[in-house]
Amino acid sequence: MTRVLRGLSGRVFLAAAICAGLSVVVVAVVMTSLFIEQAIKRIGALAPQLDPISLRQCERDPIAYSAQHGPDLELHVYDGDTLAPAVPGAPPLDPQLLARLRAGEVTPTRMYFFDPWGGASLRRAADHGSCALIQLRWKLGVSERRSSLLIIFGLLAFSVALAVGLASFFAVRPIALRLEKLRRATEQVGRAAGYASAGDPARDDLGQLSALLDQAHARIAADAARMEARHRALEQHLANIAHDLRTPLASLQIALEQLAADARPADDPGLVRGAIGDVVYMGSLIDNLYLACRLQEGADPLHGDLRVDLCAVVDRVARRFAALGRTRGIEVHGARPDAPLWARCNPAMAEQALANLVHNAVAHGDPGGHVAILLEETDFRKGAFTLTVVDDGPGVPPADLPKIGERTFRSDEARRRDPKGGGLGLAISQEVCSRAGFTLTLAGEEPRGLRATIHGPVSGPPRAA
Repeated sequence: MTRVLRGLSGRVFLAAAICAGLSVVVVAVVMTSLFIEQAIKRIGALAPQLDPISLRQCERDPIAYSAQHGPDLELHVYDGDTLAPAVPGAPPLDPQLLARLRAGEVTPTRMYFFDPWGGASLRRAADHGSCALIQLRWKLGVSERRSSLLIIFGLLAFSVALAVGLASFFAVRPIALRLEKLRRATEQVGRAAGYASAGDPARDDLGQLSALLDQAHARIAADAARMEARHRALEQHLANIAHDLRTPLASLQIALEQLAADARPADDPGLVRGAIGDVVYMGSLIDNLYLACRLQEGADPLHGDLRVDLCAVVDRVARRFAALGRTRGIEVHGARPDAPLWARCNPAMAEQALANLVHNAVAHGDPGGHVAILLEETDFRKGAFTLTVVDDGPGVPPADLPKIGERTFRSDEARRRDPKGGGLGLAISQEVCSRAGFTLTLAGEEPRGLRATIHGPVSGPPRAA
């Protein structure tokens, strides 16, 4: 029994039982007191009829004795031996009252709930004779019965409300508070910071649920920590590989470019051009993997208040990809202001963002095509720059333009022209520009080609150390 009452269902059942029991007790007490009050008033009318003189009057003329009490109070006398009424047509004795009288009760009284008569009382006036037993019945008026019912139902409603309030305060309210703690804990399950255990020590259903919730959070947190550690280890591993491969690939690219410049017309220049393109692609991929790992770790292009000379970046990128363009029959040109143009950004990240745009334009261009890099200061009053990379290649279908810049997305046409690549370069450029406070937009050119535009604020030169 104790184990049942410890459970949630047992407590709810106990609260309901308390409500029902309290209501029944209150109604029983009120109804009993009301009917006892009515019975006392009517029995008071019977007391003067029990003296010896009245008893002799009753034996001489029982009809007159029974008829002198008014319409709302009916008194009948009965023979003590035969139990027959002294007045013909009188109602029989109430068997329950008679049984209680014989059991020793002096004046048994009974209430009638669904009867025109409100109740009856029985009294023994003598041991024998035609007037030995006197039965008194009284009527209840409509107003009196209505007032009694109003009192009963009013007190019943009050007792129910009181019982529900007490049960809610002592049984339901603690459960509701525990459920609220469980709800708050559930919202934070699996989060590294902010989880607060419900801390329910009770040995019931809610207590077990709280313990299971803590165990689930611990498992999720442990799994998340292991996954994060593996993720960081993988990122660090990729970053280390990318760093180690950059130097030999750069050396190989320089050697291939020199070989292509010294090759005789009779030689096969296509093989050397293909090798150079593959090396440039691998170098760009490694640079992007390295930068992607840094960005994933939270690297900020604005950290350290670094400055980058955009003019120097344009020169370096144009020079790097001009050699690649020559192997593919594509001209790469850069144009910039004569004076340095500074912007607030990590120089390596800014150069990689531009290099990705130029590399895409060269890699997807057609022989005889052109790629132009144009840097200009567009707002002298507020201080802003516009860096544009425009080509006359096949361009991008208009339906695919909104998706360009998403990681791993490449249009079907781009995959058909060049199966290498996974869309990482443009995604890296987009993320670097976003973190540096720049905007990168892509738009189609007419009649063909693609225009990539980086727009952002300029800043002053770096402060002297």
